[in-house]
Amino acid sequence: MNLFRLLILGLLAWFVYRMLRSWSSDGGAGRPRPRNPQDYEMMARCLRCGVFVPRDVLSERGRCRSCEKTP
Repeated sequence: MNLFRLLILGLLAWFVYRMLRSWSSDGGAGRPRPRNPQDYEMMARCLRCGVFVPRDVLSERGRCRSCEKTP
């Protein structure tokens, strides 16, 4: 019977911990914060290998740096 009481007490403590964490001001560590769309760079796909890279990295032919070096 003591093991059962310990299990119930542990579950109760876990539940209280989760409730307090969800009520915290930052929303808890597991919840991502919304970000500003200006924080992201526009991405584009390399026409040769298909890897997504920032648009500024692509050449005029639409290739990434490593594909631009190969013929």
